[in-house]
Amino acid sequence: MKLPLASSLMVLASVLSLACGTDAAEPTLAAQEQSLLSIGKSCSSDSQCSSGLCWNTADSYPTYNPSWESGNACTVECTAGTAGDNYCKQLAAQYGAPRPSSARCLHARGVYDNGDDSIVYICDLVRAGLGSYWSE
Repeated sequence: MKLPLASSLMVLASVLSLACGTDAAEPTLAAQEQSLLSIGKSCSSDSQCSSGLCWNTADSYPTYNPSWESGNACTVECTAGTAGDNYCKQLAAQYGAPRPSSARCLHARGVYDNGDDSIVYICDLVRAGLGSYWSE
């Protein structure tokens, strides 16, 4: 018995999709992004954060002294000054910080993949109660 060409192609496509395992597809970009940490979450590397920036309090010495305190959070860059402080306070409130008025735009040591060191400004959300913080 001869099957019409369209029916034959549909059967072939069904067999190939089962044989190729299309049910176990790679995670989509959206699914991968969902596994990234949001702003204000504790982190250990830039690649963990949806913002692409994991700040460690040791990078803001002497404001934070790594000899007796430590902290980190996924954060964003800001502009130094009052406008930056206000932006950080709004961001802290948006992400549910317990003390959003304590957030501020703070200097930090920026270390880049090409080895350059420079001073950048980041939103200090640890002071606002986000991320993680430890002190002796």
